[in-house]
Amino acid sequence: MPEAGAVTPRLAASVIVLRRADPFEVLVVKRRGGGTFGDLMVFPGGTVDPDDHTHAGDSDDAPLRVAALRELAEETGLLALAGRTVAAGVRPGPALLADVVESGDALSIDSLTLISRWVTPASMPYRFDTWFYLLALEDAPEVTVDGIELIGHSWTTPSAALERARAGEWQMILPTLSHLRWLERRASIEEVIASAFGADGRTLITPIVMGDGSLVPVHLPADGEEW
Repeated sequence: MPEAGAVTPRLAASVIVLRRADPFEVLVVKRRGGGTFGDLMVFPGGTVDPDDHTHAGDSDDAPLRVAALRELAEETGLLALAGRTVAAGVRPGPALLADVVESGDALSIDSLTLISRWVTPASMPYRFDTWFYLLALEDAPEVTVDGIELIGHSWTTPSAALERARAGEWQMILPTLSHLRWLERRASIEEVIASAFGADGRTLITPIVMGDGSLVPVHLPADGEEW
């Protein structure tokens, strides 16, 4: 049961996009200043909209997969369709989903691999139940951030991203840092995907708030690996 007085978490989805390099790079985006996640370097994503349910398939997490790909397209111009990923100007929200249906295409929801699910601690005033997915691209089209929610982006190795965070150049929150550390321990995209398949969505992470206000991730992952 939810804790008395706790805010109900909003369903959200985030996409960790990988492209082949030496060995691979991950896409991080910078949010505009202000708001809950202002000025942070994050992975593309956002909350689930009612229309994400309308255009979803039969799997339990289909609306989250639709939301993940919709947000990715709206924020970066990367539209992952069945069989290909294209860079195109897209209309936000329901218009994007309607355009995909009208064109005869389908969102490539099966190309997403679930990694983990993070739930904001009950003591927080803003809470999210965020599902993180992997999307591996053979050829990454050009990224064009929306200029509204996002003001920049970077393709980077996990190690380089973590170094910039340590140096104070990039501001990141715990889920972003934790996934980058997880990626840093993998030698290839194939190993990343295999490790995510091993988690199979069982990696539920609910950080706890320490006395000094810091967050510590607590979970029982399938393979016993620490984040």
